[in-house]
Amino acid sequence: MKHKRTLLVFLLFAFLFWGFFFRDKEEKKTFFGFDTWIEVELPRDNVSLFSPISSLVNHLDQLWNRFSPQSIIFKINHSSLPLSVDEDTFRVLEKAQKGEEETQGFFNVLIAPLMDLWGFSEQPSLPEEREIKKIVGEINSSKLYLNRENREVLIEGEGQIDLGGIAKGYLIDEIVSLLRKEKVPQALINAGGEIFVLGKETKVGIRHPRQEKLLGYVVIKNEAVSTSGDYYRFFEEGGVRYHHILNPFTGYPGRDFQAVTVISEEAVFADILSTAIMAGGKEALAVVEKKFPEVKILTIEEDKIYLSSSMEKVFFAE
Repeated sequence: MKHKRTLLVFLLFAFLFWGFFFRDKEEKKTFFGFDTWIEVELPRDNVSLFSPISSLVNHLDQLWNRFSPQSIIFKINHSSLPLSVDEDTFRVLEKAQKGEEETQGFFNVLIAPLMDLWGFSEQPSLPEEREIKKIVGEINSSKLYLNRENREVLIEGEGQIDLGGIAKGYLIDEIVSLLRKEKVPQALINAGGEIFVLGKETKVGIRHPRQEKLLGYVVIKNEAVSTSGDYYRFFEEGGVRYHHILNPFTGYPGRDFQAVTVISEEAVFADILSTAIMAGGKEALAVVEKKFPEVKILTIEEDKIYLSSSMEKVFFAE
């Protein structure tokens, strides 16, 4: 088996990069959280906001690290009783639950046991089919209960929470909310390849996941670009590439696309949809396009690029 894993900092720029270059009147700062690098570029007049942004990144990262016994997600995952949680955790779980409903289950926040079976947090390997089927059955028979009145959370069944397909989007939206509250005129945020451009029309390049060339670029303003692909966490066995974005119904990585890009005004929404489409392939794409015809979507297959009608208006080929 051939295992490939490249430093994350390189992968951030291997598929998406921005045309928002450093200028004399702007400063950029890098933070680490959610197992990725988070870069924020602000006007020099607003650099004091780097401190609360850093605090936000650290707070949410510690809160949602499911491998840390001190985190609220770890506690929820290992509790048989309802737990009262903070507002951020409750809100992100509300959004995850809504995302599952809207994608007809192709986004599933209770997928942690399947991720662990494949070993993507450590040393990935191909599980036995019977093990995959067992875990898939357990996940799809599990349910997440949310009580808004008491802000209580309970998981019924063997499923456990993994926020990997939603946490970065939520973080970006919270940063953007802070910047807007402080009337910051323009900014750029890049959290592990998910990008938000505030206040300035900007080109974001999209690179082919297999070749050293650009496919083209999109032009966005006050929107998020989220890409899910098979190019980061993956291994190869028997000539087959197995990546970390798993279909909750089959238990295997999505096979239809090499990468999916979604543009939306909400980063958390773009994050959920790009994950769901990458996991569920063409079936999930059909669900999303029917439910959200206005969403901008680009998918890449081995020999084909697909653009939704709304994406055609903002995508420009090289």
